[in-house]
Amino acid sequence: MTEAASEAASVDAITIDPLYGAVAIGSESPAAMLNRYMLDLLNQNKARSDAAWAYAPADPRHADDAVLRLLPDVRNLRLDSDVAVPRDDGQPPRLLQVPVKIRAVTAEGTFRYHGWYRVQPSADGRAWQIQSASLQPTLD
Repeated sequence: MTEAASEAASVDAITIDPLYGAVAIGSESPAAMLNRYMLDLLNQNKARSDAAWAYAPADPRHADDAVLRLLPDVRNLRLDSDVAVPRDDGQPPRLLQVPVKIRAVTAEGTFRYHGWYRVQPSADGRAWQIQSASLQPTLD
């Protein structure tokens, strides 16, 4: 191996977070995937928002995050996420829990939620998908 190739391998080894190693290198992080999912919800893109789930909810009223899916006239949706927490003993973990805080601005006012999304690798291992969620209202 050349010195340049050795250096490149060392840099790659440093930048790959073992927490996210269950999906292909260069894949979108769980936080980025969840931000894209929120954008799809905001834009009412049902096909793309359902595709973010390992098993899309058949009825949005019964989805784990139905509270977001059913908000009327959403004008702004913001997601702040914390570092994912492994929820299994795998090396790398195959189930991560991403703590979230969400702010939704509607015609009726501003709503805040806290909770988590659990993500798992897609069947092909190329991306993270939502496995489940738990969101609770937050009072100001």
